[in-house]
Amino acid sequence: MRRLIVCTLLAASAPAFAEGQGLLQESLKDCDKNQLAMNVCASHRFDLADQALNQQYKQNLATSQDAATLTRLREAQRAWLIFRDKDCLADTGPRAESGSIWPLLHFSCLEKHTMRRTEDLKLQACGLEGCVK
Repeated sequence: MRRLIVCTLLAASAPAFAEGQGLLQESLKDCDKNQLAMNVCASHRFDLADQALNQQYKQNLATSQDAATLTRLREAQRAWLIFRDKDCLADTGPRAESGSIWPLLHFSCLEKHTMRRTEDLKLQACGLEGCVK
């Protein structure tokens, strides 16, 4: 779902794919150009936030002390993903009931939650002793 906008830009054939990539790159140059560009940029920002989250999550997994800690972290992350998606759906409503601004609103909501979760995981990685700066 998070790549809905990008997928609609990219067609299955190679020439259309290249054209879609060009449109994607063009949209990222001027995120305020039009609604499509704003939607593409919101999706891209969410993708970047999601990459940062995944990197931090993997780091937390790698530094977990024992199996019980790993299990708790995995369960918490799965529950958080469900919460994030449901909270953004509650905030923006279903796609079918909205207009062209929906992707911008939805991806912005996902990005906001994802960035917060990344910060939470960073703090969690510090432990009770706190982070060394």
